[in-house]
Amino acid sequence: MERDLIAKIQRLAGVPIRDPSVLVSIGDDCAVVAPSPDCHLIITTDTLVESIHFDLDYFDPWHLGRKTAAVNLSDAGAMGGHPRWAFLNLAVRPGMTDRFWDSFSKGLLSRLSEYGVSLVGGDTVSAPNKLSLSLTLIGEVKKGKWLSRSRAQPDDLIYCSGNLGEAAAGLELLRKYKERRSPFKGRKGTGISRAVLKRLVNRHLDPEPRVTLGQALAANGMVQTAIDVSDGIATDLAHICKNSRVGAEVRAREMPVSRALERTSGILGISSLDLALTGGEDFELLWTVSQKNEPEVRKIAAKILGYRPFRIGKIVQGNRVILKTSQGTKDITYQGYEHYFRHF
Repeated sequence: MERDLIAKIQRLAGVPIRDPSVLVSIGDDCAVVAPSPDCHLIITTDTLVESIHFDLDYFDPWHLGRKTAAVNLSDAGAMGGHPRWAFLNLAVRPGMTDRFWDSFSKGLLSRLSEYGVSLVGGDTVSAPNKLSLSLTLIGEVKKGKWLSRSRAQPDDLIYCSGNLGEAAAGLELLRKYKERRSPFKGRKGTGISRAVLKRLVNRHLDPEPRVTLGQALAANGMVQTAIDVSDGIATDLAHICKNSRVGAEVRAREMPVSRALERTSGILGISSLDLALTGGEDFELLWTVSQKNEPEVRKIAAKILGYRPFRIGKIVQGNRVILKTSQGTKDITYQGYEHYFRHF
């Protein structure tokens, strides 16, 4: 089974790989790659475990492959890096079919190819009852030009690349579909349209990593600090605060919440603001910028995104993330989606 699966991935990956930086790839004991001489390497890894990070009752293998790639690509974008090479490790439970792996591999490779990433190696093992997918991504960043979580300064402005909370709403819709408690149809004017349903579900199944935006923000040197919104903005902004030894204030009225989310959250009986702050897996880019550099950075981001990014608050003295609402203030530090284990 292992040899067959490796052979399938080799075939779909197009081995031998037509990437001049890849000297040895899948099929040998190690991959050999040639990094650019004027760059540092960036390395990230993420693991997705069945029943914790995904449910095969509503996650088809093609989308699962794309998301396996996307969560790593998002990390590379948050560092301003250029992803280059990937390693896939699989712990395979009984009952997985060739058709599943064919679709998964095509999804994974389709997402990697969008950013010029070559799959150059990995490993497969057997698992007793849960499927586990781990991807390690190696990329490059120009020397001295990477973004980090540790350089935010008081009075910096906080920006976000897109709408928040939609992935969490999409997940909730999928869960209700699985439980056969569908909110998709109702009395005239009370249901969720197909267009909104597709938008929200796709935000969970097939998130768009902000790789190009991260690269652009890092390239001009005006942005030093960024993070991708994987665990909810309350938690991910708290990561910046902890690493930079600062605090943050965000305004509820400035949270980028779409009309689609507003309507859907009402039907689901969940606060759209709570979804935006704590839902997670939006994989939008969050960054800080000085007031002096704000206009130029906003133009750069708008050109890439096709719309103006969202200014949601500012960095302050302290060590907490404070939400400002019309009713007062609230400490929301680390109130977000938590995996069982984190990057360390």
